[in-house]
Amino acid sequence: MIQALLNYQSADAKLKKIEKTLAESEDRKKAVSAKKYLEGVEENVNKLDDRAGELIATYEQATSEQIKLKEQQAVIEESLNSAEDEKEVAFLIKKVDELIAKIKSLGAKANKILAEIQAVIKDYTSIKNTTKVAQTQYKEGLEKYNQLKESVREEKEAVEKELNDLKGKVDPELMERYLKKRAGKIYPVVYKVRGNVCGACNMELPMSELNKLKGGAVIDCDQCGRLLYQD
Repeated sequence: MIQALLNYQSADAKLKKIEKTLAESEDRKKAVSAKKYLEGVEENVNKLDDRAGELIATYEQATSEQIKLKEQQAVIEESLNSAEDEKEVAFLIKKVDELIAKIKSLGAKANKILAEIQAVIKDYTSIKNTTKVAQTQYKEGLEKYNQLKESVREEKEAVEKELNDLKGKVDPELMERYLKKRAGKIYPVVYKVRGNVCGACNMELPMSELNKLKGGAVIDCDQCGRLLYQD
């Protein structure tokens, strides 16, 4: 029973090697990285659009207030030219000074907003340029990765056929346990017990488990999760 599974694992090692070659491909990594960036571009651009809209609205409001205040300043200054009463003159001068201070404050606010708008434009330009690079990287990386996949396709198909043939010779319950662990990133899956310890992680096995092994059972290691057997 165990020999059939060991034969399967031996063939599976060839598939694992091919999978590792594909997974560790630099072209694949570049394509995946570029794809992730491109997937987030639309969201980032939308955020910039929203921010730009907010800034423009605030800038227009500030400049509109400036215009109104300047109009008020002109009216007061005109009144000041014709004023003769000292108290009235002093009052009007005070109002003009207040208006000038508000106008200056709004001017500083408008300039700050303009600077933020320029920063948004700079970010947008950066995203646009980076997106072009990412699109090229994704296209080239995917093309080269597909070439690599094609280069190992026949070998991979042959191994998969071999595994399918061997699968029928393994006890179904044991095969299911193996495949679940394989899917859970445990590999190699099957190890031989060394004395009274797991052949993979060296954990000492309970006597009850050792007795199961002596009876020909295949057990699970509680520590590393691998399938263990004993000759």
